[in-house]
Amino acid sequence: MIEALLGSVVDEFGLYTIIGIGFVVLVTSAIHGATGVAGGFLMSAAIAPLIGVKPIVPVISVALLISHSARALMNMRDFDRSVYFSVAVPAIPCIVAGALIYGRLQPTAIAILLGCVILSSIPIRRWAKSREIKAGKPTLYAAGAVYGGLSGTSIGPGMLLIPFMLGYGLRKEAFVATLAVIALTTNVTRVSVFGGLELLDARYLTLGVLIGLVTIPGNWIGRSILRRMTNEGHGTLVDILTVIGALNFFWLAYRA
Repeated sequence: MIEALLGSVVDEFGLYTIIGIGFVVLVTSAIHGATGVAGGFLMSAAIAPLIGVKPIVPVISVALLISHSARALMNMRDFDRSVYFSVAVPAIPCIVAGALIYGRLQPTAIAILLGCVILSSIPIRRWAKSREIKAGKPTLYAAGAVYGGLSGTSIGPGMLLIPFMLGYGLRKEAFVATLAVIALTTNVTRVSVFGGLELLDARYLTLGVLIGLVTIPGNWIGRSILRRMTNEGHGTLVDILTVIGALNFFWLAYRA
């Protein structure tokens, strides 16, 4: 059974393409492990031309389910339970609602909107930091609801949580650990809904699992990089990846 599924994936995409995907996933998951963001949309940028925009969210959701599980376990000691519940509780029903309508939505408008919102997070976060504005629990609740609605329909809305989680006062280790558990919850919810909607066939499910397994060593490499990174360096890298993330969504909109 497993051999047949693997054979169908190789026959569909080609052995060299699968190897290339594995290399790209290793690199992007290392970035993900070091920053807590960017893994999903960087992977989607590399894989979408090969499998199309429509199945990219279900496939990457399966892969990130494995990736975030590994990152959550690796960083559990720095996990902030209070921030997690403040974001996850309002996010979960919104994720379900977004995923339920995913099959009816055209990706172009969503990609453009996400690109604009993600890009705007840089000046918002820097303005908030310069004014020493601190995000409180009500702000996290609202951010969680918006994040949940967008997460049901796309890859990458975790970038929207950056200014609010960092504004709440999380240091880089706690930020990475807590966002990993939030993202794990997100992908468990998405995969459950997509499975019920039959958006995940055996071929795409197998591809997602293969991609997810490759992210495990990548996350370990990223965690080693995170330990050597200063808080300022972490913030700068997050800004750079935020720009890349916004451009990625604009590119996806153009491709759609």
